[in-house]
Amino acid sequence: MGKSKKINVGISIGDPNGIGIEVMLKALSDRPSNDYCNFIIYSSYELIVNQKKDLNINSLQLKTITSFDEISSNSINIKEVFTESKYEFGVFDKLVSKNAIISFKEAVKDASDKKIDVLITSPINKNLSYSESFKYSGHTDYLRHYFNEEPIMLMVSEKLKVGLLTEHIALKDVVHNITAEKTTKKLKLLCQVLNKDFGIIKPKIAVLSINPHVGDNGVIGTEDQKLLTPAINELNQKEDIVSGPFSADTFFCNNYAKYDAILSVYHDQGLIPFKTISFGKGVNYSAGLPIIRTSPDHGTGFDIAGKSIADPSSFKYALKLALDIYKARNKIL
Repeated sequence: MGKSKKINVGISIGDPNGIGIEVMLKALSDRPSNDYCNFIIYSSYELIVNQKKDLNINSLQLKTITSFDEISSNSINIKEVFTESKYEFGVFDKLVSKNAIISFKEAVKDASDKKIDVLITSPINKNLSYSESFKYSGHTDYLRHYFNEEPIMLMVSEKLKVGLLTEHIALKDVVHNITAEKTTKKLKLLCQVLNKDFGIIKPKIAVLSINPHVGDNGVIGTEDQKLLTPAINELNQKEDIVSGPFSADTFFCNNYAKYDAILSVYHDQGLIPFKTISFGKGVNYSAGLPIIRTSPDHGTGFDIAGKSIADPSSFKYALKLALDIYKARNKIL
């Protein structure tokens, strides 16, 4: 961690035409300058300065650094990874979006090299970001390939933790992307993550069903029995950790409060209830990677970009969660 014993927090800027830089600067403007973090933003200095001015945000002073020896705890440090400072709030522009990806890739490299201890990623637009140099469906997909690991996308709030068995894929492909082995692997990883990153020693996990009413004894399909139940049984050989599969239509009425985490079969099955219950307080955590990466649970917000009305709460929760996980992994009280 260089000369300082402080926690180095790296931040990628997200799409400059969206609300990423606004929520990041707002979140950091509330923080005392004497806390235990160094903040490093991956950007161009001019871009951050101009948006700060445009949006009239008071933050700690900004400082350009070229190496980690120059980090200042009393400033927001900007590691200049590109020089372009062009942006136009709310406009879809692939050239501007490219800088979001440069920012993200440089931050991931530094996290991998342990120059930064945690990484907070601001939102990108998946369509705009897709290019010759970034053929991925999003941040998590890139991290999966970069580290050659199979992370689990875990949505975290005070009230619930929802992990996804499949992520950003079409609904018609969901069942073809599930095997009993994959389910077993994800459930084992979810157990490890709850242990190591959240300090939950004997977690209770619920699994949601693939078919309505868990297939009604085969009337609506047998996928649950073939693809989920064997994995649940395997994890429960020694002790009961995993329950389900549960029919998703009633599960979130009140049942969810009994469990430490929920494994949802596909994106909307888990994220609709998660965002309904926790919107603005949720965090997207790429669990099961060697690095700690969190992200706010909202998108690029092109519709409100530049209006100074974006809410930094989710970014603050993403920062807090990343620091909590860092402390849990490093056994810092």
